[in-house]
Amino acid sequence: MKVLRPLVVLVVLGAVALGLFGCSEDKGADEAATADQLFAQGIAYLENSMAGVNPEEPPWMWDINMGQANSYFEDALDIDPDHCGALMMAAITRIAMVLQDPDLADIIDGLFPDEGRGPGGPGDFLFRALRKPDVYTAARRVRESCRSDFAFSELQDFIEAEVLPALDYADGNLEQFEDQDCVVLLNIEVDAKREAVEIEIDATDAFLMHAPLDVLQAVFYIAVSYNVDMEEGQTLQYLIDVDPDFLTLRPGDNMASAYAELWEMHDHLSAGASSLANEMDPQDTDLFTNTDDEGWIPLGAGFADSLAFVAGEMLDALQNGLIFNPAEDTGNPAAPAFDILVDLEEFFTDPLDPITAYFPAHTWSDPESMVVTQPIYFEDPTFSDITPDMTNEKWGQFFDWLMAE
Repeated sequence: MKVLRPLVVLVVLGAVALGLFGCSEDKGADEAATADQLFAQGIAYLENSMAGVNPEEPPWMWDINMGQANSYFEDALDIDPDHCGALMMAAITRIAMVLQDPDLADIIDGLFPDEGRGPGGPGDFLFRALRKPDVYTAARRVRESCRSDFAFSELQDFIEAEVLPALDYADGNLEQFEDQDCVVLLNIEVDAKREAVEIEIDATDAFLMHAPLDVLQAVFYIAVSYNVDMEEGQTLQYLIDVDPDFLTLRPGDNMASAYAELWEMHDHLSAGASSLANEMDPQDTDLFTNTDDEGWIPLGAGFADSLAFVAGEMLDALQNGLIFNPAEDTGNPAAPAFDILVDLEEFFTDPLDPITAYFPAHTWSDPESMVVTQPIYFEDPTFSDITPDMTNEKWGQFFDWLMAE
């Protein structure tokens, strides 16, 4: 859940804000006042509702009606669509609404574990989501967690009906916030200090929240791409050899949409790096800063350069493919020491359908255990040019090592 920490933090900050000023100047005085009043009601509702909430707990443990809070901010946007504060808080509360579903929370926790994924420090949440995926651990988890009666389609229906629309809504709000070059000031009363503190949220902060949001959108588009239901009583042998729907594409261009989100992630990473590096105003009240000792979440002087480097690697992967080298990636000298190039454009824009047609030659030791025939043999070891340089010999080395882990 740390990938969403900045969003959750802003919910907490917004809940105790006493004043927030947007950047819209084109509306009439009466309309602007009405939008501000609705916005203030939403902030007051959050403030009252979160009085007893532990901000360290995840949103699904909060006893708060985020839908009610969201309605105030959306009503404010109906009157003033450019209201910067309402744009930001409507996006945050909309995401919080779906994050309150515990089943979805389990998925996100599994996708973005805390252990050993980031460099540490305040920027940890961002790097954890943006590192090259740990495909080796993922493969092991799939083998260990097979269930024969999990109706994954029910979760896919929930993702399509609730999660993706919420993320898309937040995506649009952040885009508008960035395009308007919004600056939002949170004035917070700190009882212990008996004084008010100020926090500034600007386009730089929006870019740094936007990239992890793009990651989530891509992940959930992938999650709804294929039919993977396993009904009670169905064996793995039946699903692979007999079931015509297993591992076929579901309706919609979900894989292509995931690819588009990865491109948007690159754009927001680049924009965030550039914006952070070129901040010229005083940093002492900024939410995210390129300093070591100023602002509320100091990312460090080198963070913008690191972010630009990640964006460059992402651009290279999107244009030229993603390279895995098991020996180099794992540091295991027993692992295969060759590159596996995955053409991301081919993978997403011309996805395999059905995937079962590309399985290796195999026999069945029992209905639940598929034994890959040795030496390993794929009808098409390039997987329709997704892995253009691979041969059956290379796949055999990789498969033998992976199964031994």
